[in-house]
Amino acid sequence: MSRYFAMCTILTPETVNSIRDVGIWRALAGDTQAQTLTRHCLPHISMVLRYTSSSDGLERPREPVFNGFPAIVLILSAAIIGVSAIGFLAGDEVLNWLYYAFALIHDPQINYIGRPFGAIGPVFLHVFLHGGLFHLIMNMTVMVAFGPAIAKAMGPGMKGAVGFLLFFFLCAAAGALFQLGWSWIVSEKITAIGASSALSGFFAAGGWLMGGLRGAVRLSAPWLVINVVIAVIGNAITQSLFGMQLAWAAHIGGLAGGFVLFPFIVALFNPRLRLR
Repeated sequence: MSRYFAMCTILTPETVNSIRDVGIWRALAGDTQAQTLTRHCLPHISMVLRYTSSSDGLERPREPVFNGFPAIVLILSAAIIGVSAIGFLAGDEVLNWLYYAFALIHDPQINYIGRPFGAIGPVFLHVFLHGGLFHLIMNMTVMVAFGPAIAKAMGPGMKGAVGFLLFFFLCAAAGALFQLGWSWIVSEKITAIGASSALSGFFAAGGWLMGGLRGAVRLSAPWLVINVVIAVIGNAITQSLFGMQLAWAAHIGGLAGGFVLFPFIVALFNPRLRLR
């Protein structure tokens, strides 16, 4: 198969068209090598054919916006937007129930036994609630920017979708546990909501995909520094700028979770993908 891999990586449209046409006709004629080429390479070659000329003479692919958007990213985003919208529009009774069921809460006065999903449910479910439209838009921007590449890295079909969801919710859990642990250490009462705990792990995952370990460090570092600064100076600045306090501990926990977990989950669900 190594002989055909070199042919699969020829990226000029003219050469690709030639390989495709000749390969198909030779395969139809009974050439076994051409049949192998056609079977293994043409699915990849078809991705190269959508090119458009640019002013500098280079050929660049026209990337689809939503045609290549993994369905699992759209489904998860729709679920987050839907539950958040209910929270925005609901009355006090429904909103209180959503917070009691979904939000991360650390308060010795709260009776966790009475929560609809117990004490464990909010570790994963806090990602579905947001404190306002701006909060939701920020998180969905990160989802759209990083989600498709991460979902595709997990592989195709249902297996890849499960891998994407597993990674997302494990990052959420890592962020939640870090936030609850810090609040317990400092005896701080907190109520935390939002998908940014999970999406913080997407920064590390995107770095892994772009440049392996070095890429993960490079892309994670700015977000880590931002949250460490917030932890040191307090949330007064974020409250004045954005009208909300940032759960910096959840961000750091989710980032660490994504940094550590992404290579293992990719190896489990898509072992053909080699992270540099």
